[in-house]
Amino acid sequence: MPQYEYRAINKNSRVSTGILVAETPTVLERRITELGLWLIEAREFTPQKRRSQKVNASRRDLVDFFNGFATLVGAGIDIAESLRIIVKETEHQALQGVLEDVRLNIESGVSFFDAMSAHPEVFSDEICNLVRAGEHSGQLVEACIDISHHLEWLDQLMSDVKQATMYPAMVSIAVFGLVFVMFSFVVPQFSLIFDSLDLELPMVTQVVVAIGAFCNLYWWAILLFMAGIVAFLKWGVHFIPGMAMTMDRVKLRAPVFGPVVHLLVLSRFTHNMALMLKAGVPIVEALELVAGVVTNRVMEAALKDAQFAVTQGRRMSEALAQHDVVNSIVMRMIVVGEETGKLDFCLEKISVRLDDEIPRRIKRLFGILEPLIIMTLLGVVGLVAASIFMPLFSLMSGIG
Repeated sequence: MPQYEYRAINKNSRVSTGILVAETPTVLERRITELGLWLIEAREFTPQKRRSQKVNASRRDLVDFFNGFATLVGAGIDIAESLRIIVKETEHQALQGVLEDVRLNIESGVSFFDAMSAHPEVFSDEICNLVRAGEHSGQLVEACIDISHHLEWLDQLMSDVKQATMYPAMVSIAVFGLVFVMFSFVVPQFSLIFDSLDLELPMVTQVVVAIGAFCNLYWWAILLFMAGIVAFLKWGVHFIPGMAMTMDRVKLRAPVFGPVVHLLVLSRFTHNMALMLKAGVPIVEALELVAGVVTNRVMEAALKDAQFAVTQGRRMSEALAQHDVVNSIVMRMIVVGEETGKLDFCLEKISVRLDDEIPRRIKRLFGILEPLIIMTLLGVVGLVAASIFMPLFSLMSGIG
């Protein structure tokens, strides 16, 4: 449904701006009039333009919103009035404006899902689809509680990841900078000394000196190359056909972080699929919605195949079995769920298991990586230092 950015004035001559969902400009003007406003101007506004705008609403802000909203609606207060109360209590000004827009849309007759979809910069596709499922089944309160719990889990997970990676990242940056300085400036200076003394250099020293000379001459090219790699990986997926699928497949199969990424993808699939089915969404529609929020094209392709299989009267598990993205444990739970008619229950159970396993796997991974990174980087520094001092020790021995 089209979205319109509008400017209107109220009876107190105060100008209001926002986003409203309406079928046509005529319907938009009528809805604004019903809200007690007089339309000044309006223009169509696409979700892509809205997505480019940033609202620094954290996951914690969204957790607080959905918790408060579920409490108010669960107590029997209608959606618009609940939003009005939350808007007054919200201290985050940008989020306050977004929630006011949502409230105005609802008061003008738009569904909660459509009102939230007008603000993709705050409410992701995953959140909107879960709200849509809750509205569809009449379990909006339960859907909001599930969203809150999931966001809280995700916030804690990201906090654990940041805490686990902070020290290794700081050490890596510091030592990498030291190595770069040594190769670019220190080693070339010692190379001049070695040349002036006409020393016969060990092989390891020759290699280090050659690398140092290269870095000294082409340090700018090295930095440009690294920036080019980052830019290629970031924007190439949007312009090179097939690159996005290849990158997502590499993420799943990477030797160190791949297993964790794989678990995250499976967790997102099982969690959202269980919520959709619990909310009463038909399995075909649920597969379509979940395919749009798994954030991995390999898993998305598997779910689209499963959706096609179900429309043909076959089981979802038959199609997913053709893809190696779904591991044996998840696959077994899906088969059991289909055979017992409790697919939502089985997916919820495996989702809880994955959500418990992922933080442990991440902590264990970085517990191993931290000393490994430090030892590797110290080894590099030690090798460079040894390659410099070996000829000097040889010279001093010769003098002695």
